[in-house]
Amino acid sequence: MEDISRQLHEGMEVRTAEGSKLGKISQVWYGTSVGGPAQSEEETCMELHRGLLGRETLYLPSHLIKEIDENAVILSVDEQTVQETPSWHRKPTWIS
Repeated sequence: MEDISRQLHEGMEVRTAEGSKLGKISQVWYGTSVGGPAQSEEETCMELHRGLLGRETLYLPSHLIKEIDENAVILSVDEQTVQETPSWHRKPTWIS
């Protein structure tokens, strides 16, 4: 299976499973679990900013990616799940 996280790039739109726009990728960090089936603490992560003037920052792990089309990342979770997962609102400790 192709590692879709390697297709990520700055400026791509990120949408939830139900199609809600979350924001655009501002940065991608490639962790040690790139291409591996298991999740790890150093999993590839995309940073995106959302809200008025991009004041909310999200750090979404690559295992949430359901698919990537031309310029959008579609997640496997809904917007409520994103909002209710505190760890996705903090920068991972392995990113310096």
